[in-house]
Amino acid sequence: MKDIRSLDLEKRAAFLEYAYLAVNEHFPSRNEFDNYFAAIKTDETKTLFLRTASFYLFLVKRGDWVVNVPGSNEVIDYFTDSYRFVTIFSLIESLRSEEKFIDFYSFLVRKKSGIQFPIDEKKLGEHYSRYKDEFGSVRHCIAFLKALPFDTRNELISKLNVRGTASTIENLAKSLYEMRSKFVHEGKLVLHMSEGMSIGYQRGNLMVCNLSIKDFMRCFEEGLLAHFKTC
Repeated sequence: MKDIRSLDLEKRAAFLEYAYLAVNEHFPSRNEFDNYFAAIKTDETKTLFLRTASFYLFLVKRGDWVVNVPGSNEVIDYFTDSYRFVTIFSLIESLRSEEKFIDFYSFLVRKKSGIQFPIDEKKLGEHYSRYKDEFGSVRHCIAFLKALPFDTRNELISKLNVRGTASTIENLAKSLYEMRSKFVHEGKLVLHMSEGMSIGYQRGNLMVCNLSIKDFMRCFEEGLLAHFKTC
């Protein structure tokens, strides 16, 4: 998407309407939304907001994964929910794409890491866990969810439980991100985000999920608005 400064008034109005349709449930009036948008400090950040909210509208909130296969329903809920789920994570990561990234080898050899060689297998695992905490993509999700209002965080935590895992926003983010990665890297559909309770396993531990895709969408919208309110 072009910078907002290069858009003509008609295109700017269209993107602003898309953004409003994406998050209008969180504003008492269109005027309140317009005031929110006007308060975003820079044109670059305004452009990022319009792009993110518009993509969310088309790919998630008003988007269905349509199937053209004989004998199949045109729209299959768990296909649509899987793509919605993964897209939300992509949008979360895009909000922090400017943050510095280094690969694992560079992390190991940089002086700042303070790692001594040779490295045994146990230490290598510890270093990799530290690397993921500092540079792994899941950190974007953790930071995004931690910025949610207190009550929203608690509601999220209460709706997903993995036995043997502490109920924290960090562990919740890691569990959700693992679902995302299973779909992206292994083609395993996200089957735990329908309405009602779902029971399964994650890393061999019993998982009870009452978190629906609609719950996660609502939390994303809250987090999106909170993110740009501070920009």
